[in-house]
Amino acid sequence: MKTYCFRFFTLFVCFCFAFQGCAYHGRIHRGIYKHSDYSDKIEARVMVVGDKFIPEQVTFSDRSFTFQVRDGVSVAVADALATLFTEVDVNDADKGKEYDYIVEADYRASVFFESRLYITNVIYAKEVRFPGLSTSLTLTVRNPHTGYAVSRYHHEESTLLPTEAEKPLLFLTGMLSVLTLTLLSPLYLQANGHYMRKTLEEDLRLSLRSIMPEMKENRMNFTRDHDTEKTNVRVDGKFIPFMKATVYIYTDNAIGSGFFISPDGYILTNAHVVGGARDVSVILYDERNLMDKTDPVTKEGGQATANKVRFARVLRKNKSRDLALLKLEGENYPYLELETDRSRYVTGEEVAAIGAPRGIEWSLSRGVLSAARDNNGVDTLQTDAAVNSGNSGGPLVSLRSGKALGINTWGRVAAKGEPAVQNLNFAVSAYEVGRTLGVHQPLSEDKTFFE
Repeated sequence: MKTYCFRFFTLFVCFCFAFQGCAYHGRIHRGIYKHSDYSDKIEARVMVVGDKFIPEQVTFSDRSFTFQVRDGVSVAVADALATLFTEVDVNDADKGKEYDYIVEADYRASVFFESRLYITNVIYAKEVRFPGLSTSLTLTVRNPHTGYAVSRYHHEESTLLPTEAEKPLLFLTGMLSVLTLTLLSPLYLQANGHYMRKTLEEDLRLSLRSIMPEMKENRMNFTRDHDTEKTNVRVDGKFIPFMKATVYIYTDNAIGSGFFISPDGYILTNAHVVGGARDVSVILYDERNLMDKTDPVTKEGGQATANKVRFARVLRKNKSRDLALLKLEGENYPYLELETDRSRYVTGEEVAAIGAPRGIEWSLSRGVLSAARDNNGVDTLQTDAAVNSGNSGGPLVSLRSGKALGINTWGRVAAKGEPAVQNLNFAVSAYEVGRTLGVHQPLSEDKTFFE
């Protein structure tokens, strides 16, 4: 009998140690959204894309929680949409053209900590950090035949996770883990994971309950005569040559702009835009609608990747001058000429800064060239044309000659306590590009773009 007891105890100990440091693997349950149907449903066949997601991994303290969100989120979204549309299915992306609309659901979660100060006695105070979950749900409704986004809805939730004092199960499993010298810590892990999963489900339910009334309120977007393509038309007029020569650049860690300086795909941008990447993703002006047709994130910390992605290789980079030269394969790209003659940087000349401020791609701001300056050995142009995060790497163009005077680099931001700073922005000059990167173009005759 003693032998059997000893063997059982040995197997039990081995089993517990085998699960030390293991991850909680949970799945968001189906059918979490329950709501009565709206009285006047929209006559349309809607498909929720069900094959575009990877498990969402959330790390809490020294334990890892992995949630399979694919089935649960897609079905929960379909349940919600079924209260407003006459027919809703969950299907693979390649089946989308059989429906009137497709819906892409992007559900993300991350852990945060909220600190609170507790006074335990007159002379002692203790700071306690409470964990919480921050979640976001984005629903993008598309016309499956054109790929245009009909509408997009977004909602965020932040919820503190329960503490051991609030949930007896956490306290009990935690005490058992301590008493057994952490042999039963998998039980404590499972208990924490259970409450985290419930929190995810509740936040998802709240997000859907916030989004659905907004979708009903904007039901005119789903009428048959609603032509989405008309709302995506841009009238860039005389600025089209500048827009087409400008590209949108993104990496895993940053977004920015750049512009072609040759028809065979050489691109200038800032070194801080490309960072440490060897290749960067590039979107062209004529393919800008692809930016609205993005797949979900395919790797941790990554940016969404467009269906048709162009990659440019980083050829040269100078961090001290904040310059980088890229190469995109292909030919016949529209490009800008560089104004490398420093004597033509005339104070007061009208200029335009083109780029993607805050990710709002192909935006243009106008101003004047305030001054040409030497900034710690870097030839720099000061302008009052707005330059924001995302403008970096885009061209600062002369509206007289149509040439690129420089590369938009940064705008002066007010320090804490200072009044707001306006009209103080900078670009690295094209002259600096020539002497730093050795870039020389066969410049054509001067011409006036706007007569």
